[in-house]
Amino acid sequence: MPVKFNINRAITLFNNNGGSTKFDNSLRQVLNFMQNDDNLSNKEEVAYFLATANSESDYSLQRWEADYLCGEKGVPYQGKPCQKALDYYRSDSGKSNYFKRGVDSMGVPYFGRGLIQITHPYNYKRYGDLIGVDLVANGDLALAPQNSYKVASAFLNRKTFKFVNKGELTKARKSVNGGTKGVDRTNKEYYLWLSILNDPSLNFESLFWTRKKRILFGGILVISLIGGGYFIYKGLK
Repeated sequence: MPVKFNINRAITLFNNNGGSTKFDNSLRQVLNFMQNDDNLSNKEEVAYFLATANSESDYSLQRWEADYLCGEKGVPYQGKPCQKALDYYRSDSGKSNYFKRGVDSMGVPYFGRGLIQITHPYNYKRYGDLIGVDLVANGDLALAPQNSYKVASAFLNRKTFKFVNKGELTKARKSVNGGTKGVDRTNKEYYLWLSILNDPSLNFESLFWTRKKRILFGGILVISLIGGGYFIYKGLK
């Protein structure tokens, strides 16, 4: 079910309690997207989503792997990343050669993109299918803000929230990172956001009527009305 809370108050509390990001506008966008996200159902999931976004991209919907090699972090590129970044993707130093895993229709490999830095062709395929966008043909679509958010939401809902809701935060981190790198930082941010979301002035709510439920209920109602009308018609004949 989606959630609802006072976004302006959340940002104020975040800043007043030691939170920081270089991407204030992007954080606001993320908090806005959360208001209509059927994958979120409680404070713990919202807090861990935000903590993961902090660890992976500093809340930026448009961060991409090795963007710092090309200038300002979080600035979208035109066409392809700069040569320094492409050389990094092609290298085997400390990682595998991304080009050997395949490239999209633009000849660019599936390097880390977006809010949680999605990588690997199979993830671009799986989460592209889940959000209804062909990320395999065009990996850059993972940097469109709404797509970036939806990929993160679909990933965390599928792999991570089950651990968060059990309080198994180390397993939650492993589900994202593959290991425990950044687990302390992520947990610290998680508890920061949890304290913010628990503040009464935020007016946090979990809403029952999700978009999916409204559509499903509307469909059932229409079918019931049509069916009922048919039987009434038959009875009158």
